[in-house]
Amino acid sequence: MTDSSEKTGAERRKYRRANVHVELRLLAPEQHVMLLSHTIDLSRRGAFIRSNKPLPIGSRVLLSIDRGPQRDPLQLEATVVRVGKLQEGRFPGIALNFTDITEREEAKIDELIERT
Repeated sequence: MTDSSEKTGAERRKYRRANVHVELRLLAPEQHVMLLSHTIDLSRRGAFIRSNKPLPIGSRVLLSIDRGPQRDPLQLEATVVRVGKLQEGRFPGIALNFTDITEREEAKIDELIERT
């Protein structure tokens, strides 16, 4: 039997992550950082985005996620929860947890996941 503390990240997640590549703009005002990037994966409550610029864990960021032509970008607030580094054998990037997300925003994320 497996101890619950030994579960992997995927087993601990409440929401399914999907390999979804959508363009976004990230703004980290406290670090004076603005970058254009894309998601590696996406779920209702978080994302992992490609970035060679690590941000401190706990940093608050603002995201503007492209939803395609004829649609306004999805604006979300998030917190940095992990930084992936190439030296660790991971994609260089930033793991984000969305904060104060509404049901309507969750539905828009679901739509993005289904479309891509």
